[in-house]
Amino acid sequence: MSPGPPYQWEIEYGDAENFDFEGNLYQLTVRRDEANALIYAWSYVSNSVDLYPREVILPKGVSPEELSQISIQNMKTSENVAIAVALKYLGYDITSKGDGVSVVGILDDSPVKDKLKRGDLLNSINNDEISSASEFIAMLRTYDIGDTVKIGLIRDVEGNLKNLEIETKLIEHVEYEGEPMVGFLATTVNERFDFPFEIDIKTGNVGGPSAGLMMALNVYNNLIPEDITNSLVIAGTGTIEIDGSVGPVGGVKQKVIAAKRAGAELILVPTANFEEAKPMETDSTNIVAIDSFEEALQVISEYSSR
Repeated sequence: MSPGPPYQWEIEYGDAENFDFEGNLYQLTVRRDEANALIYAWSYVSNSVDLYPREVILPKGVSPEELSQISIQNMKTSENVAIAVALKYLGYDITSKGDGVSVVGILDDSPVKDKLKRGDLLNSINNDEISSASEFIAMLRTYDIGDTVKIGLIRDVEGNLKNLEIETKLIEHVEYEGEPMVGFLATTVNERFDFPFEIDIKTGNVGGPSAGLMMALNVYNNLIPEDITNSLVIAGTGTIEIDGSVGPVGGVKQKVIAAKRAGAELILVPTANFEEAKPMETDSTNIVAIDSFEEALQVISEYSSR
């Protein structure tokens, strides 16, 4: 894993009034290349490169092509959630719905390895209904590592749909210290948002959910006449959930390196990643922990008004 280029996407707003701004709200990315001899050697002399076991990035049974499609789907879901969060904060009434959470891959050391199957459609945690991966993740964060939860699901058994329930303990996330997880890859089935006007974020082939916070900030800043950046170079990373909460991401060290290379004066990171990022702060670059979209706006407002 190594630093990727920072992005500030082109966004189209249909017939809605929108405003350009002078500063930057960069989303940070990482490169996840298959390790070769050169990458191995470079990892020993550069602190910008980290090596991970292959199965952490690519679970067994999931092809690189499938992982790419999952990543792109997660980006699309993150895009819609980010738009919804920004519009809600601007006073719009936004509704969303999905048809459940589909299991698309299972980690080798997951406690549900022999309980879940690819294609299972998850629809509840401890009898609380879930309709999207975003809801699933937000609900998981209300529990602690080691807690036991019951997951309701629908499984296709020889052409017959059966309602089942499994019980499992939550384990620590393989990338995010202190975060609970079940141990599988998932995507939302048929997630739908009702937006008041069309918004199209040109994300290209960038995948994954870690752009959520910065996409929401960019949309928000484009839809108000005042520029929240006050012409500053601001960068950040973090997933975003429909309630505006900001979640952890991988590759924070590499993302901070990329932000500093881009001249960022303020870097926003999820609180769960702050301890990893904080030692890289300098006199010219401030790194701030963020728990929510609202807190990010407050930090930017305070920093840009100095």
